[in-house]
Amino acid sequence: MNAGDILLSLVRDFPYALIGSAVLGAACAFLGTHIVAKRVVFYSAVLTQVSVLGLALTFLPVFPISHAIGSLGLTLISALLLSGLLTRRRLTRDAVLGVVFTGAIALRILVLQMTSTVDSAEIETLLRGDILFVTAELFYPVLGVAVVVLGLHVAFFKEFVYVSFDAETASTQGFRTAGWEMLFYATAAAVIALGTHMVGDLFVFGFMVLPAATALLVVRRVSRIFLTATVIGAFVPMLGLVVAFAADFPAGPTSLALALVLLLCAAIAARLRPQQ
Repeated sequence: MNAGDILLSLVRDFPYALIGSAVLGAACAFLGTHIVAKRVVFYSAVLTQVSVLGLALTFLPVFPISHAIGSLGLTLISALLLSGLLTRRRLTRDAVLGVVFTGAIALRILVLQMTSTVDSAEIETLLRGDILFVTAELFYPVLGVAVVVLGLHVAFFKEFVYVSFDAETASTQGFRTAGWEMLFYATAAAVIALGTHMVGDLFVFGFMVLPAATALLVVRRVSRIFLTATVIGAFVPMLGLVVAFAADFPAGPTSLALALVLLLCAAIAARLRPQQ
């Protein structure tokens, strides 16, 4: 099968995988540009682990709620708490994020030890996510959240960008930076939680970082950085699905590998570009 036939097969047989990975990749890349600018890249890794912990908790009889609600609820609560902790000076950002990261992983392991009545393979499959097996029940909540979040960020683009790229100046000019920070972290948490539930933590974390880093290397205007990262985030997962289907590779890691290759190409091009 050539690339065109594979793409047609994906559109016919795996439409939610194709469109869902593009939507989630674009949303992660857009929000990831803020995260890279804020220099809290580890934040997205932390929230993916918190999201997985929230999902794992729903396997316990004491939490009789849906997997998506458990993941989203715990991630939003953690994001709101972190938004305050990350702006304080008593502990460094890395220290705060490191504590939450290790705590989430440790608690997840303990929780899974208490779910002996559930097939462990089933749990691990659900926690990892699989792009090819995205269903309508997983796709539409992610689509709805992505549309709302991106719409909000486009409507208040100047405010979000100002706080992300120069928070101190924004504060001196009257911006309520704490409120904008909290809103940003809450919107990012919603995308991370539902995205992790849909395709797994590795895909979400990777597309929070790689497209933004690539865009920062190839363009300089802030608006173009966001546009370039978003286009990369939307296009690469679809290409990754085609390559994975042709080579019989896992879709998520293939998409991340392509994004990494693109980043390396951008780094080489930036290195060779004459200094102005």
